[in-house]
Amino acid sequence: MFNRILVPLDGSELAETALQSARLIARKQAAELILITVSTYGQLLAPSPAGYSMMIPAQTQNLLDSDAENYLDTIYHKVYEPGLEIKTKAVSGDIAGNIVDLAAAEGVDLIIMTTHGYSGFTRWMMGSVTERVLRSAQCPVLVIRCADLPKQAVIPLDGSELSELALAPGLTLARLLGAQSTLLRINQEKKLSNLELSLLDAAEAGLGRHIDQQLDQEEEDNAANYLKNIARRYSSPEVEIRTVVLGGSPAESILAYVEAGAVDLLIMATHGHSGLRRWVYGSVTEKCLNNSACAMLIVRPSSASLN
Repeated sequence: MFNRILVPLDGSELAETALQSARLIARKQAAELILITVSTYGQLLAPSPAGYSMMIPAQTQNLLDSDAENYLDTIYHKVYEPGLEIKTKAVSGDIAGNIVDLAAAEGVDLIIMTTHGYSGFTRWMMGSVTERVLRSAQCPVLVIRCADLPKQAVIPLDGSELSELALAPGLTLARLLGAQSTLLRINQEKKLSNLELSLLDAAEAGLGRHIDQQLDQEEEDNAANYLKNIARRYSSPEVEIRTVVLGGSPAESILAYVEAGAVDLLIMATHGHSGLRRWVYGSVTEKCLNNSACAMLIVRPSSASLN
């Protein structure tokens, strides 16, 4: 599934934490590893007889390009091992645009990047670049926060086909990294309106509450059966998939489960929908990304999947 893996690097140790997972996946999948760094123009000072003076733009860019190529050459020799195919690409200009464009041009199946980082000559792995890549890349993006390999992976599902697009890449990634997989369904309670409760209670005392509880139980049973069917479809003798059903608000319940269960890999589609409301979309995924300390695999449906 992952034949080409792209790792954006900015010269920082933090950004390089993506290399451990990338190399492990590439080794197990016999995949090509592509390392990219993007230099951005900035005025530099150069020594002169009078002290320091501004370098002209061409000199600045040449120096940045040379530094980038030397950096990638160093990383190449640090990461290389027999049988591992590695390609390096040093470019300049728009950072997120170059990452997304290279991923498309090379047919990349997975981008692995950290949430932030910095180098001596530029900062670019923070917030906006990662967010732009997540919004634009057509392939899954794995956002990591530390070098430790995950042990517990969770895939929240809302019952939609779009949310299930995260299953194949997510379960494959968890298996390659050696993580236990859990499917999570958050049930948003179906509450009868006050008018409906009043009408039912008028017919029989306590009937409204009884029907309300019955609806909740049916929803929970349906959710549990849905997850069990998904688990059976993807399980194998070597891969056990757990299932969990919880109630509450999607983002808050997902984050609470992640924190309580020591989850270190959260796998989500960028959006999806159920019969009642949409929730595995921007706001929920973004809340989890911004408020969770664990790694996240974000799967963005193709344009064809939205038609």
